[in-house]
Amino acid sequence: MQVQKVTNSNITPSFQGKIDIIPGDLSYEPVKYLRKAYTSMEMLIKDKPYNLYIRQNHRENTVSVIAQNEKDFLKNRGVRTVAVVPASADLYKEAALGAAYAYEDLAHNASQSFWGKIKKHFCKIEFKFKLNNKGNK
Repeated sequence: MQVQKVTNSNITPSFQGKIDIIPGDLSYEPVKYLRKAYTSMEMLIKDKPYNLYIRQNHRENTVSVIAQNEKDFLKNRGVRTVAVVPASADLYKEAALGAAYAYEDLAHNASQSFWGKIKKHFCKIEFKFKLNNKGNK
């Protein structure tokens, strides 16, 4: 049996975050401001493992900038951060930045708690294993 040699030892996942506008209609004013901030928002998340979703709430006259992983967004679960902007304000760049930083902070804390739970679980198993081995001697 032959095994292929891996030539590139520095393999890193390449993320490509994107900006999605949730189906529906954006009014003229939010689109105008979003066009101004689009390139800076795109540069902000170009190599991130999450996307930015833009959704307008016509009833409240606001626009939400949502930062969430695409798989989690489709299943409506996981880490999600939302920044709300008035529809008549030019604050999309700041809202995207706030949502991105909040998402990264929450995702980091969630992953730490996940690994903490795993470690705790295996410590319990190890403790039980040691107790069982002492009783068998």
